Amino acid sequence: MEKNDTSETMITVDVDPEALNCPRCLRPLEPPVFQCAAGHVVCSTCHGDLPDKDRCGSCFVNSGFSRCFIPTSYGRCLALERVLQSVRVACPHGCAATKMLYHEKADHQKTCAGSSAAVEQPAVLLQQGPPGDCSYELVLPKVLPSSRASVTVTITGDDVGKKKICDSGKSTMGSLVRMGPCGGIGGNVRETSMSDVNRIVEVIIRHGNAVDAISVMYERKGKEAWTDRWGGEGGKPAPFSLQQDEYLTSVHGHYGQFKDTVVIRSLTLVSNLRSYGSYGKEDGVPFALHAGPGGKIIGFHARSGQFLDAIGTYVKMDNS
Repeated sequence: MEKNDTSETMITVDVDPEALNCPRCLRPLEPPVFQCAAGHVVCSTCHGDLPDKDRCGSCFVNSGFSRCFIPTSYGRCLALERVLQSVRVACPHGCAATKMLYHEKADHQKTCAGSSAAVEQPAVLLQQGPPGDCSYELVLPKVLPSSRASVTVTITGDDVGKKKICDSGKSTMGSLVRMGPCGGIGGNVRETSMSDVNRIVEVIIRHGNAVDAISVMYERKGKEAWTDRWGGEGGKPAPFSLQQDEYLTSVHGHYGQFKDTVVIRSLTLVSNLRSYGSYGKEDGVPFALHAGPGGKIIGFHARSGQFLDAIGTYVKMDNS
């Protein structure tokens, strides 16, 4: 909603939310807003973090294999500040609160009565499949990206049944546990059969301000093969390989709003020997998927589209 000074009335307009976000940190803009001489804007926090106030990251010309930055200076963008002080939105949960400024919406959602019930619902561990099938799925209730809820999953051997799975061609007794996924509900379901999987060999994570994609190389019966890329082509690739006696024990990170979609914002993978990451930007709702005592993460499942929307794990429990 924007106020018209001539008629003293309010008019309804459609605005792309990205136009009201800082292009540097992607958070909602709020006064004071700064702009360079060419009109590129940043929020006050990003302006304060600039190492050189006489250089704009968007004002440059390409010179061969390098960029030549054009000297500039920053000043207040009073016109945009006036717009930001007039744009009001209703609560997305339909509560009785009066319309608020766009940049106040995130703080309102943290205390909104319409969202607190979703955050307080407990997680439920359900057994999936026919009787005797001991593949488990953790069902997580809806958690708002603006909340600060922490999700932690721990599996204990006493709570899980036994199931035969293959290991290097030999049948052994163990438990395969499906955990998660944690994250958004967008994108398409991504699954990989865990039949005959011995271990994770290598992982490639593409990341920037969010986790763009993940690819995994598995070893099955002594042969190595890659999955498809789950996610988009953006971001910087970060590969890592696991040693023969190394296995993942935990996956944790954050998920939250990014370009109008809830996606995985950051990922850290922990093995029995070291930690990999953090990849992406640690912003949003924290989550953690722990294998638990005697557990080894041997695979992943997910949802993905342009980004990695959600991620879960398959854990092999040692019941010996």
